Amino acid sequence: MTQTRVCLWTLNEYHRMFETGIITEDERVELIDGQVIPMSAKNPLHATTTLCASDYLKRWRSPPQASLVEVALVRVQNPIQLSQYSEPEPDIAKILLPHSPTDHNTPISRHPTHNCNFFLLNT
Repeated sequence: MTQTRVCLWTLNEYHRMFETGIITEDERVELIDGQVIPMSAKNPLHATTTLCASDYLKRWRSPPQASLVEVALVRVQNPIQLSQYSEPEPDIAKILLPHSPTDHNTPISRHPTHNCNFFLLNT
């Protein structure tokens, strides 16, 4: 019996596939557990649910005197780096804002990691 060896892609290899054109920006894929997985199409119900949920989270207050946008970002369908083998694009991710502009884990200098997430949500 022939045994098949599975090759898992790292985050660096996945990003390199975009840089070299192996995967184009138009392709809706994400890296999950080392595998490049096609994402589902955005049907009208999914798009509306994602929009309404993200709008609600942007207005949600915690603590009561501060809006969520003062302590966190609500990201919609953007990458989150969970490990060197996973960079999903959840429908909604609520992430902590950096403590300082020099924080190297800011959403500006790189995609957020598991260290700065409040939660992820797929609708």
